Amino acid sequence: MTDGLVTIETTDERLVRATLDGDVSAFGTLVERHWNMVVALALSRTADPTEADDIAQESFLKAYAHLLHLRQPARFAGWLSRIALQECTNVIRRNIRQRSALRCSAMGAEELQAVPAYSSNPGLSAGQIRFVRDAVSELPAKFQRLIVMRFVAGLSAVQIAEQLGKRPGTVRVWLHRAYKILRNDLAPLLEEVEL
Repeated sequence: MTDGLVTIETTDERLVRATLDGDVSAFGTLVERHWNMVVALALSRTADPTEADDIAQESFLKAYAHLLHLRQPARFAGWLSRIALQECTNVIRRNIRQRSALRCSAMGAEELQAVPAYSSNPGLSAGQIRFVRDAVSELPAKFQRLIVMRFVAGLSAVQIAEQLGKRPGTVRVWLHRAYKILRNDLAPLLEEVEL
């Protein structure tokens, strides 16, 4: 308590309702809160940081435009992640059509290796970050989404369950399965980092 005022973190539900009541800054808070999650979801699908930022911007624009259709404002993050994943699919399809139209070949492995990596862990090299990103991208789609929501958005299993409309036990099982796959896939990196 400071000077008689109590600071309470505003929930997504309150921010959605405030936005619908005309408070545009409330949506700005939602953008700040969920930006990293949307970019991480897009990166897991596109591996292009610039395209991931574009997808995030487009996802938030679509979310704002269709906010009135959100039936459960408390599940904003889950709804937003579905919009972002659909936007990723749209971008991937558009890119495939453009490459076909221009008769361009797909990006080579050397070019993919040149893509800069984003990381919240500055102790990892660009190659190690790519290795982690590739391991996550190999997970089944539902597991990718959970890993991003857990480690990028920082949501607990209970919060993820609320966002996705699933039971917490189901989310915990899925997270456990994803962790098990990642532990096996990331074993070489763990050995390298421990050296």
